[in-house]
Amino acid sequence: MKLNIFSNQIDFTTSEKVVISYLENHLNEIDGLTITDLAKKSLTSNATIIRLSHKLGYNGFKDLKVNIIKNIETNRFTNNQVDFSFPFSPIDDLNTIKNSMTDLYLNGLTLLRNKIKMSDIKKVANLILTSKNTFIFANGDTGITSKSFINKVNKLNIYPVLATENGEENNITTRMNEHDLAIFISYDKYASQYNEEIEILKKKHVNFIIITANTDPAVFAQATVGIAIPNEEKSNKVATFYSQFAFHFVLNLIFSVLYQAKMLN
Repeated sequence: MKLNIFSNQIDFTTSEKVVISYLENHLNEIDGLTITDLAKKSLTSNATIIRLSHKLGYNGFKDLKVNIIKNIETNRFTNNQVDFSFPFSPIDDLNTIKNSMTDLYLNGLTLLRNKIKMSDIKKVANLILTSKNTFIFANGDTGITSKSFINKVNKLNIYPVLATENGEENNITTRMNEHDLAIFISYDKYASQYNEEIEILKKKHVNFIIITANTDPAVFAQATVGIAIPNEEKSNKVATFYSQFAFHFVLNLIFSVLYQAKMLN
């Protein structure tokens, strides 16, 4: 990372440029780095580092180091290039991990705010309110996220059922009718996971909602309501940080509209 405190307008010596290059290529070490460590690792001298610090307007290396750390923090929090699949690496220090995760959520919120249409959220809330029964189809981490949503809306006297909890999704689907509602939540595999259930519901004219990052036109367009989240997470990833955060965000928006409707009626 290039640090803007090392101005291009300053005429640095060859040794000073070596120190700068080392610092910019070892930012994760800065916090615990002493002037002696830096001199040894950059194959320069304490005197060179002190001269560099003074040339930049700092009292010494300690003062320079504090400002480098501040510069790193500023650059990190204004960095829009977030890897949603690998927000941090195994060799990152704890502050880097904290800041990377903060970037992930801040950037994720921005993406979702710009993508999600509240008109779709309201349609989903109205369908939940007007349907006799609501069944949610979600597996794995997404199933856990869905349970959190179910727990919230239970407090509004709304009682969705997690159809996939005990492997009964097929039996439940065959018993559903046009007065019921199905909500499918899957990051990118709903077409393969729930194809059989979706086909049954289509034949029975049951309303169904899809919340996903995979807008497969063959199925997505046939949903009563389709809510697409930005597709930023790859299949190979550290964990489902982004996808579950995105689903939480969408489901919390639905809860908010349900809450508003309940309080106003």
